[in-house]
Amino acid sequence: MSTRQAAGATTADAEIGARITEAIKDKKTDQKALSDSTGIAYATLRRSLTGGRSLTVREITTIADALNIPAVTLLPVSLLKDAA
Repeated sequence: MSTRQAAGATTADAEIGARITEAIKDKKTDQKALSDSTGIAYATLRRSLTGGRSLTVREITTIADALNIPAVTLLPVSLLKDAA
């Protein structure tokens, strides 16, 4: 997992990006294909995956749908604990 993080980005943003990146690899696809299938601009997706930009709930859901995985698997445990 990359530790590179933009100013203002959170650890949770970086972890979500890392989880998506791992899912992309597991599904044997790439960021460009994910961008195309989600409608999220490639540059925006890249920035989000490195923790430089927070993803919205809608974007996370769209990405999970495109990767055919449950959206909750992309969220860090710390965020799930805070929501409980």
